Amino acid sequence: MCISKLRTLIPGKIWVAVLGFTGMGIFQAAAVPVTVQETGIGANEVVQITSSTLGTQWVYAGTVNLLVNGTAEQGFCIDPFHWSISGPQAYNSESLGVGPKSPGGPMGAATALKIEQLWAQYYSPTLNNQNAAGLQIAIWDLVGGSNFQLDSSPDYGAADMLTWVNNNPTATAADLIAVTGPGQDYVIPNGPNIPRSVPDGGTTVLLLGMGFASLVVLRSKYLAVASSK
Repeated sequence: MCISKLRTLIPGKIWVAVLGFTGMGIFQAAAVPVTVQETGIGANEVVQITSSTLGTQWVYAGTVNLLVNGTAEQGFCIDPFHWSISGPQAYNSESLGVGPKSPGGPMGAATALKIEQLWAQYYSPTLNNQNAAGLQIAIWDLVGGSNFQLDSSPDYGAADMLTWVNNNPTATAADLIAVTGPGQDYVIPNGPNIPRSVPDGGTTVLLLGMGFASLVVLRSKYLAVASSK
């Protein structure tokens, strides 16, 4: 895990409400393709975990060094259900709540917010091994739920981190995104070099067409009523 051997495409979708002539419509935001390569493990501890897909394994718990579209990023695994894959891989960048892929995700907005708050409170680029492991285990606990458990001890402070985030629902949150693909999925900081999800042009055009059609119908009815008076 990173899970190196550890770390998991269901492209994420974000639904946005749009108000128009047709009432409240819905359009999708499409995930943006990126190239992701895991280049190594940062600060970490080796722990034993059990997940519903990998069984019981000894894995690295800590920061992961990545290249995302050629830009160096440090992240964490959000997917204790799939092994990491070496070499450049085709991934998608998307909102954190949309990741990871099944069976861990989508995690939803509430869990994503907790991870962002944990990151803002505990992460730094110079994390030591113990704190990096604790933050990674806390993230796995949040995403994995009943399909994940830590078997070894200690937990490197993960339980205390989870207690803190549950007791501080309005804490400052970092700006993070998910990258999801054929290997395990990761959480990384949002930044100017990382493409974000954008509206799906085809769906948007369809809704605009529906709105225009509704406008034409309403105008026709208005003209019919006016001419009868």
